[in-house]
Amino acid sequence: MVTLQLLKMEDATALLEFELVNQEWFESYVEARDEDFFTEEGMNDHIDFYLSEYEQDRIYPMLIKDVHGTICGRANLYNIDREKASGFIGYRIGEQFVSQGFATYATEVLINVARETLALNQLIATAATDNLASQRVLSKNGFKQVGFKPEFTIVDGEIIDCYEYRCVIKQLSSVV
Repeated sequence: MVTLQLLKMEDATALLEFELVNQEWFESYVEARDEDFFTEEGMNDHIDFYLSEYEQDRIYPMLIKDVHGTICGRANLYNIDREKASGFIGYRIGEQFVSQGFATYATEVLINVARETLALNQLIATAATDNLASQRVLSKNGFKQVGFKPEFTIVDGEIIDCYEYRCVIKQLSSVV
């Protein structure tokens, strides 16, 4: 059984270990984090910042954990805009946990949080043009590809193009 749990300060040690174990894996897909992030102080600052943003209703930071409480990934709603009733969704799954449905599950749960807890109407996500797994996760959860974002980011010195996906939550009430 997999669960999504709100990030808390008590997760700092386990989250730091998760991020260190998966650092190279993540950096092959997303921009590298500053080296300061990979320290106890850096992780505490990171969590403190995320919890502060959560308290201000700007982010909904979650950890994906397996039945043993092991962190398998992270999933967030972020850049929450109450005026527009929209937000962004993002996730990262540890290398040893890929292709096990964790990202699909987390996305489904976050859509429900966006609808039922945050009263959002729309979610936005991006996926690299060559990240077919992430594109499948978004499509399975009702996201539609709506745009192309050339030169969206730089990963390991390479310019990466992305697709933009959107999900109109009201249209999913009977799907998700």
